Amino acid sequence: MYRIGELAKQAGISVRTLQYYDKLGLLSPSHLAENGYRYYSDLEVMTLHHITVLKQLDFTLAQIQAILQDNHGLPYAEQWSQAIRQQIDFVKQEHERLALLDRMLHVSLHTIELRRKIDASELLQFIHSLQADKPSADQQPQYTKRQSVFKDDELQTLSSLPRLDSDDPRNAEWVKLLLDIHNHLDEPPHSEISQHLAERLIHIMQSWFGDNDSLVDKYWNYIRPEDGETEKVLGLDQATMAYIDRIVDYYLEGRDPE
Repeated sequence: MYRIGELAKQAGISVRTLQYYDKLGLLSPSHLAENGYRYYSDLEVMTLHHITVLKQLDFTLAQIQAILQDNHGLPYAEQWSQAIRQQIDFVKQEHERLALLDRMLHVSLHTIELRRKIDASELLQFIHSLQADKPSADQQPQYTKRQSVFKDDELQTLSSLPRLDSDDPRNAEWVKLLLDIHNHLDEPPHSEISQHLAERLIHIMQSWFGDNDSLVDKYWNYIRPEDGETEKVLGLDQATMAYIDRIVDYYLEGRDPE
């Protein structure tokens, strides 16, 4: 048994907090001595453990109380097992939520880096997504169509490409190249600037796809937006892809043997 001061000291919380939990009916001592001393058993220690973990996961005290009531009446060992299982489930859910938030933030970062401006509508969409219990359909990876277009070995290569919703270090080089391309869309394909951009682009494609030129072409056509369609890949709208086609074609023609 633990007196309230002993429990507070060993748990690293204040006596006032334990008293507040008692007032709310969250955690009450199992025994109140005639001299007024409050004593807590191992069962209350288990409950305090459960409360502390749930608070770390940002549950409100009202939510914690409802969870504790669900476990009330179970045998001691079963209560403990149930509490730990719940905590593991809640931690997994929080991990998934934070992983989604991490991906969304990386997309926002790369969007701002590429466009050099903040789109209020996209910020509102981001805020709306954070309020949702689950990510919307357009935030979840869409593999069905891709699987119908590419073979298994091709899908394996595509799965290794850097994702703009991650902190893949290759993203920095790609975003920098796209920025430079966007700044020179009016350059003629034969200019030194355009040809240097083409060389950088081909170097990146070779590092991502190896010597699989047919897959590069297939993927390039797959991500090409149709007339009137928005970009399928961030930064690769119709004008950008048309410019890239011109400069790469000119670059490759200049390297072909006569």
